[in-house]
Amino acid sequence: MSRAFAAIAFVALFSCGEPPQQVPAPKPATPAPAPTPVAGCTPAPNRLCPADTGASDPSFERFRNELRAAIEQKNKAELLTRVATDVRTSFGSGGGIDDFANGWKLGNADGELWSTLRMVLDGGGNFKDAGMAKMFWAPYTFANWPEAIDPFEHVAALHAGVVLHASASSDAAQVATVDWEILKVLSRKDDWMKVKTSAGVEGWVSVADIYSPIGYRAGFSNHSGEWKLEALVKGD
Repeated sequence: MSRAFAAIAFVALFSCGEPPQQVPAPKPATPAPAPTPVAGCTPAPNRLCPADTGASDPSFERFRNELRAAIEQKNKAELLTRVATDVRTSFGSGGGIDDFANGWKLGNADGELWSTLRMVLDGGGNFKDAGMAKMFWAPYTFANWPEAIDPFEHVAALHAGVVLHASASSDAAQVATVDWEILKVLSRKDDWMKVKTSAGVEGWVSVADIYSPIGYRAGFSNHSGEWKLEALVKGD
């Protein structure tokens, strides 16, 4: 998977004129405790356990809570104050805050942006890189995806006990259950996906129980002390 844009670097440009005021260095924040592992999910080569390191940076955690509040209220103005002016919206041309607002139809309170952002934020995530290039990526299914596994051909089961059915129906016989397993995609039919487990068992799973690493994901970076939504994209 190409992640070139995941290491976006920012260069602060200072205009000529009065010298910048000296700002006292902030006191070091007390490190947040490491996230509690999901009960029952033991890391394994074909398993992707949920993870969220966002709380390890208090400034990001405050930002994320404020962003969640804006999403729950469907507050367009509050949301846009937390979006970078050059936000990435695709891997092609375009982008920027106007393209973001128009493309997601922010004037529509029932638009898909609110549910998409809620889903992405609820999916945990992880910090990447460091210094000025430090970014937080969500959900964990993108941020922590194993490099050795093709993201175009696999999906992740989102919880324990994901059921594989004999056909694309919840009424069909159960052929297996998996716990947070990475599954190979064979085909899709409506809201069902035919997959193969690491043990070679084939079956159909509801798309509500899985997520693709190249589905919607969001990247956040710190702009001179303020966190911003830097990218909201899918695909590659």
